[in-house]
Amino acid sequence: MRRAIPAPEPRAGMLVCVCDPQLDAPANDNGPRAASTLALAVGFAFAVLAQTVASAALPLAGAQLAPRPELATWPFAAMLLGAALASFPASFLRDAFGRRTGFALGASLGIAGGALLVAALMQRQFAWACLGALWLGMAQGFSFFYRHEAAAASGRPAAATAGVLAGGVLAALAGPTLAGIAEDFAAPFFLVGAAGLAALAHTCSLGVAVSLASDPVTPFRVRNAAPLSAILWPTLVGGLAWFGMNAVMSGAPLALVGCGIGGAAVFGFIALHVAAMYAPAVPLAFIGDRVPPAAIALTGALLVGAGVPLQAMGTPESITAALICVGAGWSVATVGATAWIYRAGPPGRLALALHDGGLFFGAVLGALMGYLLA
Repeated sequence: MRRAIPAPEPRAGMLVCVCDPQLDAPANDNGPRAASTLALAVGFAFAVLAQTVASAALPLAGAQLAPRPELATWPFAAMLLGAALASFPASFLRDAFGRRTGFALGASLGIAGGALLVAALMQRQFAWACLGALWLGMAQGFSFFYRHEAAAASGRPAAATAGVLAGGVLAALAGPTLAGIAEDFAAPFFLVGAAGLAALAHTCSLGVAVSLASDPVTPFRVRNAAPLSAILWPTLVGGLAWFGMNAVMSGAPLALVGCGIGGAAVFGFIALHVAAMYAPAVPLAFIGDRVPPAAIALTGALLVGAGVPLQAMGTPESITAALICVGAGWSVATVGATAWIYRAGPPGRLALALHDGGLFFGAVLGALMGYLLA
């Protein structure tokens, strides 16, 4: 007597054929292959390109469009708020609809956000700029799940996380040149080319997302998931690093302009900062799993803490040093915190959402404080 093949548990977004399970296993949208780290790194790199351009453009756009000076950092803060708000849907939609759909949705939000920011700059609408920044941030929130995708599929979460983050180095280095070309193309509209480039980068990220390998069967449905308490300290340490980094980053463009640096040159300073954000991931991809994750995360947080007083000194040299310091510290802390949450076992979807949401809310608070450092 032939043994019956059980049908898989139905879930939203799963494509199942109408067939007799006695004869053949039902087909679905989940294949046996995991996405390669290289593909995840490429998709993340395009998102980093958009982040590099938007991080430099949004504070300047805020200063240009804000009705009051104290509101100048609101578009940048809106981007980070969007990333925080996207943490929960990014976590749960990935399980419901698969990695390709989740990452494609995030990239689509980035395309819409960049296009709305273009319209805001051309029509001089501050509210539109904040909304476009919110959508760009939601795209960023989805893109940061590339690192969780890699860490969950690897037995070396620190190395896998660092490998994905390392993909941002080339994107950060290419950012100023591409932004300059885009700005020349869109002249005389200031920052419109940069906003359009952010939308184009997310378009490329969308192309990578839809080409990813089909999902393994329900990889995140872990029966013995680690308790929620396991994410407490990694989230606190990582959140402090994100707070300090974004306090410096959001205020730096305005501070540099106040020191006499031209608006176009600010993209170069921010790109240097973003390169510092991802460069430490390269060595951590090789040695990250040989060092305790807590030690990595705490080291990164201390580096960020060392950069904050440098920003307050107010010279171009000290601001540059602060940007490099907090960028490198952010990278180290993020790799350490991500690996730390996997120490107690595979985290559940709620744990991942709460962890990333905590990091981004720390970033939002830091961005709101950036005006005081500008």
